[in-house]
Amino acid sequence: MLKKILIIISLLMLASSVPVLAGDNEQTLPATEEETLPAPTDTPVVVEKLRIVAFGDSITQGFGATAYSVYLQQMFNANGCEVSVINEGKGSESTIDGVNRITKVLSQRRPHYILIMEGANDARIGVGAAATAANLGAMMDLAGAAGAIPIASAITPNTEGGSENRAIPEIYNPGIAAEAGNRGVIYVDNYNALAGENWGPYNFDGLHMTDAGQQVLANQFFQVLPCGGGGGSDSGGGGGGCFIATAAYGSLLEPHVVLLREFRDTFLLTNEPGKLFVSTYYAYSPPIADYIAQHEFLKVMVRILLLPLIGIAYILLHGLWYLIPFGISAVFLYALHVFSLRRRAQNI
Repeated sequence: MLKKILIIISLLMLASSVPVLAGDNEQTLPATEEETLPAPTDTPVVVEKLRIVAFGDSITQGFGATAYSVYLQQMFNANGCEVSVINEGKGSESTIDGVNRITKVLSQRRPHYILIMEGANDARIGVGAAATAANLGAMMDLAGAAGAIPIASAITPNTEGGSENRAIPEIYNPGIAAEAGNRGVIYVDNYNALAGENWGPYNFDGLHMTDAGQQVLANQFFQVLPCGGGGGSDSGGGGGGCFIATAAYGSLLEPHVVLLREFRDTFLLTNEPGKLFVSTYYAYSPPIADYIAQHEFLKVMVRILLLPLIGIAYILLHGLWYLIPFGISAVFLYALHVFSLRRRAQNI
């Protein structure tokens, strides 16, 4: 019973913090690209849609077919989601090239989510699987440090020359999955979604996707993104979006943000009220997080406001129930002490 009460208190704290952080403006939520939020100065701050960047090589770019980012955008539009999908695919790119390019993309696009699907060219030219996985891990770290939420993909199949490159599913992809798992990043198994008897109609040259294959990729990513099928919290890792906390602390990998994500996965996504809250939070918090990220004093204020929630999350996750009676007793004794001092002052 006490556990349920603490979870309810946490939900109320999170819910009540949203209008405070956004300002007392009834037009703040929901926001579109044309709306603005009042800034501390007279300069308006433009609120954009949830931004998702598709980052990768020629497969992401859409060589020979319609890029999966186009189909993904259509899926969000059909679902009534305020989302902008941006294609940042680059032909012939290796993972080390991706490491060198991703910082600029993150700076220019400022995505809330970045879908990282690279390594096909590494496997073709014989770059070591360990190096490929490490490069993709570095991309995930750079994304997290920039306040974006990375989603990692398996390398897709390769049957160039008539034979399948078995190193992809047996060596490369397990390493990528491990890098994602070590960071709590969502891992999307696009290899197994495309491989097998369906691979024929999904590709036209053994490597690049047909429109049908690109649609499979779009659906795979859609299932793990907010406003999609999975809310951004499943499929191999809890890398979903604590947008406001990430904006306040400056990194997805900051320990307090990691703690809040663990609290979300353990206590909120395991029940219907919690899932509803998380879904609503994902829908409305990105523009607020953008606003917070642009103002240092708001970052400090939000970190202070989040401290009680972080404390509750820590207690729930670490089973420190014995601290709760002591905490309640301390508050009661302090209140009694203050009341006693006031009574004495009145009697003097």
